[in-house]
Amino acid sequence: LLAYTFNQDATCLAIGTDRGYQIFTCEPWASAHSCSEGGVGVVELLHSSSLVALVGAGTRPGESTRRLVMLNTRTNTSICELNFSSSVLRVRMNASRLLVVLETRTHIFELSSMKLLHTLETARPASPLCNRSIEEYAPNRLGLADMCVAVGRCHAVLPAAAPGQILFFDALQLHALSTLHARKSALAALAISPCGSRVASASEKGAARPAQHAPPRAGTVIPTRVEDQLGTTVSVHSFPQGELLHAFRRGAIPASIYHLAFSSCLPPHDGAASGAGAAAATAQVWRCSRAAMPISGL
Repeated sequence: LLAYTFNQDATCLAIGTDRGYQIFTCEPWASAHSCSEGGVGVVELLHSSSLVALVGAGTRPGESTRRLVMLNTRTNTSICELNFSSSVLRVRMNASRLLVVLETRTHIFELSSMKLLHTLETARPASPLCNRSIEEYAPNRLGLADMCVAVGRCHAVLPAAAPGQILFFDALQLHALSTLHARKSALAALAISPCGSRVASASEKGAARPAQHAPPRAGTVIPTRVEDQLGTTVSVHSFPQGELLHAFRRGAIPASIYHLAFSSCLPPHDGAASGAGAAAATAQVWRCSRAAMPISGL
């Protein structure tokens, strides 16, 4: 298994393997489409439509990790192919925008025409004349980025230049809203709620920083002050204000968190629950309410 993703309303699941990809319907559970013509390292769905974004696994000739293929699964034909200067690490789609995440930049396309609208430089090369650490300019090697799926909104989040910072970006109007200093160390996982009102993050070292509650000016960095307790913490902030809403602790022993996700986007319950998958072979779900507490731990 090289890749997995749900569609925007979690009614379908797609997986990519070294042999191809497969799409399943969740209720009832059934195979909806499959292809075994080559390894797939990145797969992304658009609701329950026939549009699928695929990136090769790079394990065999012809499976380039730098080529994105937009495919119509109904006719099994390629709509278009896009080639990039480095490997595509993640792809996110909604009804109007396509995000293509590379190590050092993120490209934003208009989905209907596949026209390149904007490019975000998410990393800068370290200069030997600069006193700052190389880590501060490290590439987005995990391909972290997410975008909400609500109609008429294109709220996106991705790592900013400094470790632990999150860029809040409007992918519809193509401008930065603010930068949140959410974590003490580099981000390990990042997610935005389906309607774009909440952002969850976890870091490599597990410590979170609650933000000040003052609304930011567009393009400004939201400062933080307070440090975290033991264990690994998942923090949830409001978008775009950057107010710390919740800080959930995943046990007393630190563990690497690989994935974060929110539940349904039905207003007013956008992101009513958040979940985390960790290296300790566990999954935890928290209720994002005023009386926040774990719903379950698996």
